[in-house]
Amino acid sequence: MQPLAAVEDQILRRLREAEHVFCFLDYDGTLAPLAPTPEEALPVPGTADLLRKLVAAAGTRVAIVTGRTITDVRRLLDVPGVYYAGIHGLELEFPNGQTRLIRGAGLARAALPTIKRRVEQALAGRPGILIEDKGAALACHYRLASRADAVMARQTLATVVRAYQRRGLPLMLTYGHEVTEIRPAGVDKGEAVRALLAACNHRPLAVYIGDDRTDSDAFAALPPDSITIDVRPADESGPAHYSLPGPAEVHRFLHALLACRLARMAKPDPSPECG
Repeated sequence: MQPLAAVEDQILRRLREAEHVFCFLDYDGTLAPLAPTPEEALPVPGTADLLRKLVAAAGTRVAIVTGRTITDVRRLLDVPGVYYAGIHGLELEFPNGQTRLIRGAGLARAALPTIKRRVEQALAGRPGILIEDKGAALACHYRLASRADAVMARQTLATVVRAYQRRGLPLMLTYGHEVTEIRPAGVDKGEAVRALLAACNHRPLAVYIGDDRTDSDAFAALPPDSITIDVRPADESGPAHYSLPGPAEVHRFLHALLACRLARMAKPDPSPECG
């Protein structure tokens, strides 16, 4: 993985020359800075307008691929024309309003109320722990908790999941930035991007930008010539081809991407000078 800035001119040239581009974007830590609670994680100012312009550019599609529910992320960033993949791909929503719930959600949804009660009882009285019910998944946030309570939260969810796995319920644990989540097994962001790409009439150049462990599934699922960008410090290693240090830099890069797509519309012959 190398800093995107070192090769940005070449990347922008590819994005300008491509007939079709599909840009996949994580939300928390990518379009919005990380925050103490999910409600406080707001998109970088101007993001909605930027995405509207990207969607309007010829041959350009945009998807938000997030661990949040689609309802939740649309409350924060509702942009007509954008594809939404919620709960790590468990639910999909297309620009025409069509929705799809991935197989396996029903079993998890039926079990989650009982799982939620067990988790809440086990973690009662531990300040800073937030239990988020997503309907078909359950997230435990502990960014505001003590280190000991965060460890207890992770152990509690692991114990509960193992108990249900022994009964044959296809559940799995995923770990993110100060959060552990229980969700149906076999569903991840990689499956989500595959499903969205399969709906395309043409083979687009895929761009995926994300900052979390769950985004690694999407990086691995994309075609080898895709542009994958991990949002993390340049001195850290990661599974993507390139890195950007934070949401502000993601926002700037998306502006450069928009300039490339608009330049293609205005002047068909390739030129790298679109950043």
